[in-house]
Formats: sequence, structure tokens, C-alpha cells
Amino acid sequence: MPNESKSVYVTLHKNFVREGISYTDRETGEQRTFNSATMPRGTSIDGRDVSFFEFSPLYVNESRKGEDYRDIPLLKGREVWLQKTVLGEDGNPVLDADGGKVRETVKVMPEQVRLALDQQRQDYLASLKQRSLHDRADAATRGALGRAQDDQPRRQGLAHDDIPF
Repeated sequence: MPNESKSVYVTLHKNFVREGISYTDRETGEQRTFNSATMPRGTSIDGRDVSFFEFSPLYVNESRKGEDYRDIPLLKGREVWLQKTVLGEDGNPVLDADGGKVRETVKVMPEQVRLALDQQRQDYLASLKQRSLHDRADAATRGALGRAQDDQPRRQGLAHDDIPF
């Protein structure tokens, strides 16, 4: 079939995609860039939670869904390696014998990534519909009041006459 695409397109919100991350190539010393995409919370593939796992797509494009989204083309027959740093009980990265971070890797096909992201998006939108507008407004008010109370001690500690101008 000549019209069959060689790519699977994955769409993510721009908050889950970082573009043009600069690094220095160890062998040549040349400055290069790469992209990183993070799987959103609640994403699972074959029953395994892959929330916050990352992968490095070669290309990231503007999406047809709007300026807040990015389309990522993935080659159909090529595995996507989802990786995540393993954290210890104290919340710090676990280090291997050489002092490098231990990373958990899950190898999946692009179609599995697309289906998992589509399902996650549907579940997220359904959860928003279940919450009433009143519940969401109440949660936002509680959050704002909590932040205001957290800022209170800092404001009291600052004296206006301590400022030299």
C-alpha cells in the first residue's frame, strides 16, 4: 500500500515536551541538541504504569490541535525506550557501582505509546467531567487560601525600615 504511513504520530501537551536541550558530545566536544518527552500521570501500557517515563524523540512538530500541543512522529517498526531514574526510599536517585544513576527501561512499540496516551487523555477528560464546577472552584479556593497562609510568616519577617533606599 503506497499511502501507508511509516510513522505513528503521538500528540502531547507542550508541558510534557522539552525541545532543543543542549549538551556537549563526549567524543567530539561538539554542541548538540536533543528533545525529551515525558509520559503524563496515569499512563499505562499493558497494565504497567509508565507515568513520568521519558523518551527522546528525534523530531517534535507543531500540532494541528493547537499551539499548546506537539506532534511527535515515531517510526512504526522501531521500539521506543521509555526510561525513568530509579529513586531510593529517601527520594534521591539510586547510583550504580560507577556512580551513574540507575534507570528503569521499558521497551514498547510506537502504536502502544499512541494508544496509551489516547486512553490516558480520555480518562483525564472523563475525570474532569465527573467533578462539578462547584467542587473545582472550592478546591481552587482552598489551594489559594493555603498558599496565602504559607506566605504569612515570610511577610511578617520583612521590615520596611530594613530596606536601605
